[in-house]
Amino acid sequence: MDWLCTREPGLRRGVVVIGILAFIMACHAYEMHAQSSGKSEKAKTKAREIRDVRSRHFLIHTDLSSHEADEVAERLEAVLGHISKYWGQPLRGVIECNVISDLGEFPAAGTAPEGVRGVKTCGGVTLMYFRREGRRQVGKSVVYSAARLEVVQHEAVHAYCHQTFGRLGPIWYSEGMAEMAHYWEEGDSAVHADLREIDFLHTSPPNSLATVVSLGQVTGDCWQNYASRWALCHFLFSNPNYSQQFRQLGRGFLTGRDVSFEQTYAATTRELSFEYLFFLEHISRGYRVDLCAWNWRKQFTGLQGRRTQQVTVAAGRGWQPSGLSVRAATKYEYLASGAWQIAGDPEAIDADGDHQHRGRLVGVLMKDHRLGAEIELGTKGSFRLETDGDLYLRCRNSWNELAGDHGHVTVRFQLQGHNPPLCDAAGRGHTSPGVTCSSACSGRQ
Repeated sequence: MDWLCTREPGLRRGVVVIGILAFIMACHAYEMHAQSSGKSEKAKTKAREIRDVRSRHFLIHTDLSSHEADEVAERLEAVLGHISKYWGQPLRGVIECNVISDLGEFPAAGTAPEGVRGVKTCGGVTLMYFRREGRRQVGKSVVYSAARLEVVQHEAVHAYCHQTFGRLGPIWYSEGMAEMAHYWEEGDSAVHADLREIDFLHTSPPNSLATVVSLGQVTGDCWQNYASRWALCHFLFSNPNYSQQFRQLGRGFLTGRDVSFEQTYAATTRELSFEYLFFLEHISRGYRVDLCAWNWRKQFTGLQGRRTQQVTVAAGRGWQPSGLSVRAATKYEYLASGAWQIAGDPEAIDADGDHQHRGRLVGVLMKDHRLGAEIELGTKGSFRLETDGDLYLRCRNSWNELAGDHGHVTVRFQLQGHNPPLCDAAGRGHTSPGVTCSSACSGRQ
């Protein structure tokens, strides 16, 4: 029999504790504290009405109201629909859940004492059993959870994996994916983590990928490690550069194949590390990993003679490759035509942006997977940089507001002095001041 205990300060986050001894010690400590609290035994054991709510895949025993219990069942069915589709395997059997709002009045009859203790000490627990049906070993999961949707959703992922595959995968994966269910919002792929976790991920020195996925981790360690596990799973799940391999990796974990994170991403380790650290640097509520994914397939070339370079830059996206390799101390001219619209602004604007500097065309140089300082551009002008690098462009807006932006501009580049000045549709040449940047590579990743 396997024990999974989900705990969290204030019954909000999921942490898994595996091991009967640790679980019993924690529950014993809680009981000793409860005995000294002075509460009457009568108040603890007073029973209240328990109702059974059945849906297609869940049997829920709960002291919630009928309306609240139906909401839990509906929510769990929605989560299950997504995870079973993602992992490509329907749930085996029915998941039994005990969703408890008042532990003091929840009847002990018919419930596992270790399950109730798990809710008291940890916020939620999934008890996992195996039984024999002929020659086949069948998994059975029983969830005990406080009456918080996010906790029940977290536990439901563990229950599904155990009951369907008989495995959960390594700790970083099983807990990271369960935490994704914790923060899941129907039809919304943006970041919805708690502000505490976001602040930790954004401001703390980031854990390396090797640290996050290392073997020998223990469950129930700390919420900071759970935040890192969620962040990596959310990033890999959402980024189109790595999501397909991540899905195959997860299927391998759950079906017992010989797979590893290192083998899966061996060919893209440098790019993945860069993008993951970039995600942590800019993470906030509303951030869309898919919209900020980097295009590594674009080829970059330098300009020579009268040759020009043209690229379309979309609003509502992160840094986009221009295809232009910039040479140090070389002066370039540029002209951006077209318009885009920033979320919240009623009218379209050009690449100069609005009075708040949103919607302005900006650039950045990348060299050896390191980013330089942001370069102010606009609709037209010239620039000369003191560092070589590949030029990336974007429509400036807050990183967590890109989903509401629309439109695009077309940007043309040429070497200054080798062609007539670039002109817009009205025949106007560039009037913006030139840009000279002395620190094109600041070391940001």
